[in-house]
This record gives sequence, structure tokens and C-alpha cells, in this order.
Amino acid sequence: MRWLLSILVRILLVLCLCLTPLGIPVVARAAELPAVKHLDTPIDVNNTILRNYRQLPGFYPTLARILVKNAPYKSLEDMLQISGLTEQQKALIKANAENFVFGEYQEGANQLENRINQGYYG
Repeated sequence: MRWLLSILVRILLVLCLCLTPLGIPVVARAAELPAVKHLDTPIDVNNTILRNYRQLPGFYPTLARILVKNAPYKSLEDMLQISGLTEQQKALIKANAENFVFGEYQEGANQLENRINQGYYG
């Protein structure tokens, strides 16, 4: 059994060495950012619902949920201070900065549960 594993490791090593000169990546590269979509009407990050982030590639649902749960924000820099954001998520937020406005937070106008789940089924 050990000899079989040893042979498989050698084959993989040879394949890696053969594929590298051809320009075929052996190790997956870090994912590139999705293309930035310029919105006609910017998203008010302090009062929007989760579904509005569907307009921006790469935001929905994970990053959108993080942004909705941590609102309100005073500025873009305030958004970037959210604990646990990855560098790629921060880069995505920065790249889409022109698509955000920071309106005055309307406390009580939209409960958090309603901002995350508007009850659209079907």
C-alpha cells in the first residue's frame, strides 16, 4: 500500500513539473474581484434591504448580510472597520464606493429582520 502511495506522489510531482512551463497554474490563484457595476441610483447602506445588494456582483448574500447587520455607518472607512472582513471583501467594498451613500439611519423604520428577509417567496 505504501508503494502505491509513493508512486502516486511521484506521478503528481512529475505532472506539476510538466504543467508549470505550459503556463497552466498548478496552485489556484486568489480569486479576482468581480467587475464593478455602476448603479444609476446608489444604495443607502444605512437603510437598504439585503436584496438591493444583488445589483452588485460579489455582494449577495454573504457580504450583503454582513453590511446590513452592521449598519449604520458614517463613512466608507467606517464600513471597512467591520470585524472579520477579509481583504478581498474590503477590496470589493472599496471598488464599489461610488455605489454607496450614507443616509441618516432611520431607526425603527426597518427592523433588522425585515431588512434581511423581506418575505419574498416564489
